[in-house]
Amino acid sequence: MLVPQHDRFIEMDKEKLERIKFYIQNSKSKNTQKSYSADWKHFTEWCDLHKRSPLPADVGTICLYLSDLAETHKFSTLRRRLSSISQAHRFHRQGNPTRQIEVQTLLEGIKREKGSRQESKRALMLPVLPQLLDQIDTSTLIGIRDKAILLLGFALASRRSELVAINIEDLEVNDLGMDVRIRETKTNNDDLIKAVVFTHNEYCPVKAVRDWVKTSGITTGPLFRAIDRHGNIKDRLSDQSVAHIVKKYIEKIGMDSKDFAGHSLRSGLSTSAAMMGMTDIAIMKQTGHKTREMVDRYVQAGLRYKNNASSILKNL
Repeated sequence: MLVPQHDRFIEMDKEKLERIKFYIQNSKSKNTQKSYSADWKHFTEWCDLHKRSPLPADVGTICLYLSDLAETHKFSTLRRRLSSISQAHRFHRQGNPTRQIEVQTLLEGIKREKGSRQESKRALMLPVLPQLLDQIDTSTLIGIRDKAILLLGFALASRRSELVAINIEDLEVNDLGMDVRIRETKTNNDDLIKAVVFTHNEYCPVKAVRDWVKTSGITTGPLFRAIDRHGNIKDRLSDQSVAHIVKKYIEKIGMDSKDFAGHSLRSGLSTSAAMMGMTDIAIMKQTGHKTREMVDRYVQAGLRYKNNASSILKNL
């Protein structure tokens, strides 16, 4: 994460300056920081190759960079890279070339020509979830962990980074279910508390998590951890591992794992809840979305077969 360097910081003592840098660096989630760093690295390497200045960059440099990227990358990647370049210039108090009309017009042209629609992974819908879970060998430590990951990830409608960031200390079981403190959020710098209810069946997320905690013997720190081939519990599970676990059991039920990812748990809960009549507010409360734009996509996907005009063919 880039930190601004300018005159107003010069006369501060080292301790205060480090404290300011710490808070600035944590103004964004760790995943966002990693994305900014990776994007900036890509841009500066491209500038080195083409003998152009990355900071400050001129409009011509940005336009050439975007036109090169448009040949090989998705529009969403271009937009994110542009945002990272913009952040770098703002932090260094440089004029922002990404706001210039030439850059914005080029971006619109690329969007129109290439399209902005992302290839979304399929949602893991509620009726499919039991099929997945029934494939898990819960006589093994890995199986007990995987069942807890799939059920809690679905119930929380969490991003995979949020799921693996949960610690034992973030869980609080009560008479109705379990509160889970989500610390690593993309849209909110404050901690978010999500509730998961007891379902009192074999697919209860609260019971699955308790079984994992009890069997693993974990008493503090990361909730979900890697397990080696000898059954030894290691460090915190990576967020990529969530996608691997989803794909592993998707293959076991004969579906194409390429269609699914870690995000399938999040979109699965949201879309399934919409199909079953849950309100937008209830869904947003669980997903943690601040705006309705993304949630509306899930709701529309969940409701597109209800009250559908094509249903009049049933009257033939």
